[in-house]
Order: sequence, then structure tokens, then C-alpha cells
Amino acid sequence: MKKVLGVITLLVCAILLVACAPSSSDAAVKKMEKAGYSASFTTLKEVGEDGEVGYLVATKGQSIGGLLDGLLDGDALSAALYDSSSNAKKAFDATKNAEGKTSCVLVGKWVVSGSDEAVKAFKK
Repeated sequence: MKKVLGVITLLVCAILLVACAPSSSDAAVKKMEKAGYSASFTTLKEVGEDGEVGYLVATKGQSIGGLLDGLLDGDALSAALYDSSSNAKKAFDATKNAEGKTSCVLVGKWVVSGSDEAVKAFKK
């Protein structure tokens, strides 16, 4: 009985995490703009060998052109969108260092890196 409850709990958590992830590049841009960020998505001409479809860049309080300033100020986000959750997981695993740590977060088909506030807005 405890195993069944554990499996059900794990499934519910997985569904909630995936449900919070933006389902498309347009949804991601809208979500970040609603949170007060300037956001832009760039679609790659061809899907990469690793399955990358494109990437999102978002900054708060300035234009995308001020990305470097945003990164230095610590209020920016970059997110790569993959064609499948399994390809996103592979890319996420590749960001880990020798100790198994990474500054990235896996959110559905997205691998996200940025300030805590920006990542929270993306996952919301």
C-alpha cells in the first residue's frame, strides 16, 4: 500500500511540474512578458542534433539588446527548448559538473538558467 501511495505521489508531482512548463515558444514569451520581462524566442533554422528547437532570452527592466547588462545585474533568463522531454533531459544532464551539480533547471522540454526570480517566473 505504501508503494502504491509513493508511486501516485510521484506521478502527481511529475504531472504538476510538466503542467507548469510553457507548452510552446509563444506561451513562454507571453508568460515572461506577463511577469514584467522583455522576452524573445529564436527558432533554429534546423532542429539541432541534440534536438534543440530554439532558445528564449528574457531580461527585466531593459530591452533584449541590454542582455549583457541584465546578466550582470542578475535579472535575466535563458532557456533552450527541445523537441522532446528525453532530449531536454540529456542536455540537462550534460550541464552537470563532476560533482553532479548544475546551475540549470529542467522544466518539461526546457533547460533553463537564470536568476532565481526569473526561473521562478518561468516555472509559475
